[in-house]
Amino acid sequence: MLKCYICLFFLLICSTLIALIANAQDVPENILQNPDFEKPTNAPWTMWVEDPNAQAVMSIDNKERIEGKQSLLIDIKKKGGGKRVELHQNPLILKKGQKLTFAFWAKVPKDEIRDAKMIVNHRADPWTSYMFKNITIKWEWTEFFNTFTMSADDNIAGVYIELIDNPGQIWFDHFRLYEGNYIEENLGEKGSKSVDVKNKLTSTWAKIKTL
Repeated sequence: MLKCYICLFFLLICSTLIALIANAQDVPENILQNPDFEKPTNAPWTMWVEDPNAQAVMSIDNKERIEGKQSLLIDIKKKGGGKRVELHQNPLILKKGQKLTFAFWAKVPKDEIRDAKMIVNHRADPWTSYMFKNITIKWEWTEFFNTFTMSADDNIAGVYIELIDNPGQIWFDHFRLYEGNYIEENLGEKGSKSVDVKNKLTSTWAKIKTL
């Protein structure tokens, strides 16, 4: 019986490792940098405020997050004239015919909602838009995504989120821009999506022992 348990345990180890390797191979390359805001600064993300009378602050927040230990907070402290506050990352080199998915997570304080736009475009005149989608950010962490095909080669493309300068807080985390259709991720508990192989094996081994 002991030999049977040992064989089952080693089979479990092998199958778990094979599954992890397969999952890792299936994850497409993320074109965006610092997508989870785990660096000490928000670079290379930038914020643009259209109305000089509005006031908005961008900072790293280690209290709210859906992935890792930090997120990005945009805090619009002073109302402007209903103009734009935008979160950007550019330049990006994208190719005509590329099928891409742009995805990210966002939230606002409890019982609030905020309309926004997610956009991929050429970051200079004529500001050609490759992808545009209206979204509504709610107080629970929600993932927003859209798949599109590039209509031209572009070496100064960019992604951005467009907000209006109404006062309030908006958190962002886990941005992705990658080739192919949307791929759902299981991030698990807030702030972590990692698979703890040791704990997973221990838990499963305990179940085997009780058979």
